Amino acid sequence: MDAKKIGAFIAAARRARGLTQQQLAEKLGITNRAVSKWETGQGLPDIVLLPDLSAALGVTVDALLAGEAPGPAAGEASEPVPPAASRPEEPALARVPHRRPIRAERNAAVLACRRLPEVRRRRLGLALLGVAGLFAGIGLSVQDFFGGSPTDPLALAALAAGLVLLGFAALTPWLRSRLGRELCRMPACTLYTEELRREDGVLLPYGDLALVRRYRGCTVLVWERSLVPLAVTVPDDSCTQSAHALQDHLRLRVPDACTDGDPRTPRLRQAPVLIALAVTAAVVFPLALAPTLGFAGTISPTGTLLMLRRDPETGMVTDLHSGDTFPYPAVGRMKKQWMTGDCCAITYQTTDGTTHVFLATYGDRGSGVSYYNVAPLLQGTWRQYEDAVNPGVTLRSEPGSGNIQILSDASSPDYGQIYSETVQFGTLGVALCDEDGLAHWTVVLGRDYDAEDGPDPDGSLILCPVSMAATEAVTLHYYSEEDQVRDLREALGLPSPEEEAAQQAQKQALAETPPSFSGEKDYTVRTDGVYFTWDGGATFSKAMEGSEEVRTTDDIQPCVMTDNLGAFLTTTRNNEVQQVTLHLTRDRGASWQEVPLEDFEGVHDVSQRSLGFLDDTFGWYGVCTDWSMGTGMGMAIGVTRDGGVSWEHCALPGESQSELLSGVVFYDEQTAVATRCSQFESGWIDVFVSRDGGASWQQAKMPWDAENLTDEERMTLLADRELYWLNKVDRLEKADDGWRLTLTQAPGGHQEAAFTADSLTGPWTLEEVRDIA
Repeated sequence: MDAKKIGAFIAAARRARGLTQQQLAEKLGITNRAVSKWETGQGLPDIVLLPDLSAALGVTVDALLAGEAPGPAAGEASEPVPPAASRPEEPALARVPHRRPIRAERNAAVLACRRLPEVRRRRLGLALLGVAGLFAGIGLSVQDFFGGSPTDPLALAALAAGLVLLGFAALTPWLRSRLGRELCRMPACTLYTEELRREDGVLLPYGDLALVRRYRGCTVLVWERSLVPLAVTVPDDSCTQSAHALQDHLRLRVPDACTDGDPRTPRLRQAPVLIALAVTAAVVFPLALAPTLGFAGTISPTGTLLMLRRDPETGMVTDLHSGDTFPYPAVGRMKKQWMTGDCCAITYQTTDGTTHVFLATYGDRGSGVSYYNVAPLLQGTWRQYEDAVNPGVTLRSEPGSGNIQILSDASSPDYGQIYSETVQFGTLGVALCDEDGLAHWTVVLGRDYDAEDGPDPDGSLILCPVSMAATEAVTLHYYSEEDQVRDLREALGLPSPEEEAAQQAQKQALAETPPSFSGEKDYTVRTDGVYFTWDGGATFSKAMEGSEEVRTTDDIQPCVMTDNLGAFLTTTRNNEVQQVTLHLTRDRGASWQEVPLEDFEGVHDVSQRSLGFLDDTFGWYGVCTDWSMGTGMGMAIGVTRDGGVSWEHCALPGESQSELLSGVVFYDEQTAVATRCSQFESGWIDVFVSRDGGASWQQAKMPWDAENLTDEERMTLLADRELYWLNKVDRLEKADDGWRLTLTQAPGGHQEAAFTADSLTGPWTLEEVRDIA
């Protein structure tokens, strides 16, 4: 197939239909560039587009592939064609000569191209690289400045590269140079009605125009490319018609690409950018060169500026604020750490490798009219924490001894030492030194310290070890006599005076307010214990001594109350042993009895509890702990036939050691149901039945126990009833024609399901699903 012939046929058919390239492209759901490539013979339409293309052009697919309209069929008389009227050649709109562009045309092309997405992305990339280089250089320079190290050459290189890239992004010199070369190489062109035709035969359709812009006597036509757009400037004096006529003509062809107005000249934008870059360089480069000149500094969180000057020849460092000079020459890096907002500790090393410290102070903790010594202000005991068991770092100074001791649980040789030598700096801090005069600690008066407050201050101290490595300062608070009395009461387990008063007031208020009940047989949990009533609150009784340990109703669930009996379970832990205890009353709360039921050793906490009584003599319980790898779980079932005086163990249902006993229910003394649920999978539970009072168990057949069900089918077995899981047995009842079993989602869900069966072993059939409170 001849691509050029097909392209010419497509172009002719499109013009005959009165369509532009953009309109045809929108009909086909493609770009106008693709249509341009077809019409210039640079490509062929995809085969899947041929039916839509032939319909849009009003030709057949065969004519489209042949590149010409089919002739009349054989035997058919062709209609006479009248002689074509002689039409003059369509006049050209403008002629673009081959010449060197003037500055105005080049500026017009630059301003037009800078609005295109590809160029904007290029400028944005240069700007981001420039900003990154500028910030990297500033960051390295600030690090060198604050660290007191010489300037890193990499910082200067990053600063220079960042400024250059920002200049390129802002002024776009690369775009101007590339466009200048493109405009010089542009051969003479003729502007026609539908396209621009160059002398070398290349066609540039107007439908592919990215931008048309008027600028100071020039019309700029821009075809977007990947790097530098192709721009053609048409001077007004080269147009056969006026420039406005050309603009109107192009607006009809490509309205989206045409814009009006005169943009500002680049000179108006270069001056502010050049000034901004010059100011940035004037600020940044002196900062970058400051470490090389020996200057270093830092700023506190409160805005205090520390400026140091190190003599490059002697290494002596001077605090430019106070004029004080370090007692030893400094080599290498200087570590600066703000202890407070107005006191900075500068740690440095000398030529012999020893470490020293200098405190630069900018404030005062007194009235400021007199000088005072800091060491006597450290007398007493200062602690990091108020915890009597673990006070953290402690500073202790006995009055009159002149010795300061640092105590802590940390495994450091400095902790526990006594320092008798101190060096004071200003009126804010001291350095604690050993016998050789080497500083080990710095102690600074906190901002809340008042040097004139007396011997029992309320302020704080800031303590920090002296080291070139990263160190963390700790805040110490004064340990007064009141604090010592408070800690002694805590160590003896005595409440504070305030807590004693609050407890007495609370007990008095509770004693004056009787408990409230909501039912005839009911119980309530208060902070002073558990209360029961059998007559709607007319009379009530406290469960037992020590019931204050019960905080919520969940702590005594399940709770059973019959006409003459009340019972509930509690779980306590004694070291590694969990004790399950039954609390029982047979005289409506007049007296209570504690009956130990189970002791579980070395397992997790009890999570499942069941308790019930059929009458005043026969009852049961079931308890189970969580499972853990290595220790397994604890599980037990027991029954009583004498009202809870004695209990006997029952057999456990099932053989799996990873399933929890979730519930136990007795219908009578011989018939029982127990449920177990896996803690590894959510979904359905295993149901076991017993006909011999719990001596043996047999698994019942539930709907989800069918062997032909897959795991997915089993999980969604009752999805049509909106039931997806069950937790434990709730009750077992006798029906007219069999049994009725109710399983519940409590306490985690809000549904229960009733099942019926002819026998206890099943098969059980779902009868009803109900919502529960």
